[in-house]
Amino acid sequence: MMKINSKIIGILTFSLIVGLLIPGISFAVMNYGQNNPPKKQNNKQKQEEWQKQWQETKEQHKKWQEEKQIEKDIKASICDNLEQWVVKIDQALTEHEMAIGEKQTERLEKLNEKRENRDTKLEQYRGTWEEKWGEHFAMLEEKASTSEQKQALVEFKETAKEALASRQAVVDNAISQFRTDLDKLIAERKTAIEAAERVYIDAYNVAIQKAKDACTNGADANTIKETLKADLKAAKDKFNSDKQTIEKTDVKKLVEARQQAFKEALEYFKKIMKEARTKLKAAFDIEED
Repeated sequence: MMKINSKIIGILTFSLIVGLLIPGISFAVMNYGQNNPPKKQNNKQKQEEWQKQWQETKEQHKKWQEEKQIEKDIKASICDNLEQWVVKIDQALTEHEMAIGEKQTERLEKLNEKRENRDTKLEQYRGTWEEKWGEHFAMLEEKASTSEQKQALVEFKETAKEALASRQAVVDNAISQFRTDLDKLIAERKTAIEAAERVYIDAYNVAIQKAKDACTNGADANTIKETLKADLKAAKDKFNSDKQTIEKTDVKKLVEARQQAFKEALEYFKKIMKEARTKLKAAFDIEED
């Protein structure tokens, strides 16, 4: 009885162990199938990922090459063509300098023409004025009947001629002084503009040489370009500012001095002539107005 029971107990124990092991093996196999796909599928995913990364790398490299080419082209447009560009700018500067010279010459020609016209008009005015005075003297001579009147008329004519000559001398001297001072002012302005031009050209040459050195040393193309533009603009702005300051030279003081001399000469002439008329009227028994 004890032997049978022992066999039965052994069979039951083996069955229990097998029953416990089978579900565990099945569960492990199931999990392994879910977490570890077949090798063929795993390699395919890795290949796709590698191809994707390689494509991205190729695109980045292509973009980098394009950027380098653009930078190279920019640098070439500045550095390789710098000499040709300088020739064009030098030509433009020469033409600009010639234009300034022509403008100055034109101004002087107009000024001389204006002076000649004024001198002609002044001579015509003086000629007309002397004719009127001659007619006035002739009328007085007809009225002069006594020796006293004739003598008074002679003195009046001499006084009038001296006063007129004095006035004309002051006017001529004022005009001459004005023109001398104006010519000096124009010459000084011309010299100042030429000096400003030299400063501008020197600054321009420095900027160009600076760009050439930067190209030789392989500096950044955009930096070369922007620096050159800034240097040239600064040089040009300074020249324009200096030129405007020079051309604003005030001639008002010269004009005022000339006009003051004219005024004083006229006032003196009127004073002398008033005194002379008073004496003349007294001799002719003419009452003062």
